[in-house]
Amino acid sequence: MIGLHHSMKMGLASLKSAKMRSGLTALGIIIGIAAVVATFTLGSSFGAYFSEQISSSGSNYIMIISEKENLFFDQQVQVVRNTPGVTGASPVNSAAGVVTFMGEEKNVTAIYGVTEDYAEIASMPMQSGSFISDKDTSSIVIGKKIAQEEFKNEITTRSTVTLTVYNNETKQYITETFKVKGISGSNETNIITGGEVDNAIYIPLDAAKRLSGRDDYYMIFAMTESSDDVQEVADDVEVNLARNLGVSERYLNNPEYDDLIPFMIMNQAEILEQVQQIIQTMQIFLAGIGGISLVVGSVGIMNIMLVTVTERTKEIGTLKALGYSSKDVLLLFVTEAIMISSVGGAVGVLLGLLAGYVGATLMGFSMGWSITVILAGIGISIVIGVIAGVYPANKAAKMNPVDALRSD
Repeated sequence: MIGLHHSMKMGLASLKSAKMRSGLTALGIIIGIAAVVATFTLGSSFGAYFSEQISSSGSNYIMIISEKENLFFDQQVQVVRNTPGVTGASPVNSAAGVVTFMGEEKNVTAIYGVTEDYAEIASMPMQSGSFISDKDTSSIVIGKKIAQEEFKNEITTRSTVTLTVYNNETKQYITETFKVKGISGSNETNIITGGEVDNAIYIPLDAAKRLSGRDDYYMIFAMTESSDDVQEVADDVEVNLARNLGVSERYLNNPEYDDLIPFMIMNQAEILEQVQQIIQTMQIFLAGIGGISLVVGSVGIMNIMLVTVTERTKEIGTLKALGYSSKDVLLLFVTEAIMISSVGGAVGVLLGLLAGYVGATLMGFSMGWSITVILAGIGISIVIGVIAGVYPANKAAKMNPVDALRSD
């Protein structure tokens, strides 16, 4: 029986003699493997990025989000604060309006009324100055993008600006003057507000109520002593709020009654889990598309190998006449198929990593990759080569040497 080295040498010579055909045969594998590797690379990059952002906002926070208006008031905030394990809580009043600086006006969609606890709970990044305190009445914090990019003149700490907000109570626009106490700055998406810290304005809670004419809060943001007890405390907060709002406890943690619970509670672990589920779903979907390319590629290899067997009938007869056994011929053709798919797999892995790198860079992520994905990509291509090559190789191995030599 011939050795693997000899069969690889003969397979390489065969591939070199038909470079164009070999390249086109490997194309399906290249596209499929590249798609799969790029998908998982981008998924890893995306997951690592959001895990980092969520972790940077603290690991012991609890978000209680109202799902209807006029639900959370000061009484509900006090219920959260009185829950054992809660070390701080800040209600959030939200509005949109116009900020005016040196006669220039800009629309702002994210004006948040908060307490001083918000800065610690949300790990608020500050570029300059400091965050507002509960004693402040006319001080604000402005995101760096608004301060540095939206106006012709840069807004700095101690600058004076005016805010104009529609008042839901008086049905009129109200304008108030504020002094900038700090500039918040980050290029990272803030998972708390749903927007960027750079594009938000933070004002004292009482000022937000005056401007908007609303006493209710769309969210209560709380924190616990440590991440170890955040889930337990979140469950207690949920029970206490349900009692306060007249929601039956039997509705809690029961998907059938989700529509009857007027608020939603989330913590870091739950947010991370949801992000990972979204990423996994995306990866499975996109990997399925790549899998179709792999199937097409394997069929292509099989078809080409069948054609090759037909074209090389006399060669097969000569090999058998020279003493090559059926197993030797089988090994030759399987090896050739594996070589085509392996080269395609290797090229596909490189292209997939390159596509993942470009995609992650364009989206502002650090590239995430796994040696497991690389090895899996090459391994899958080898398996495809074996599967696609066995039938044509077996057909070649079963040829009668006399009939093969007589063929035209």
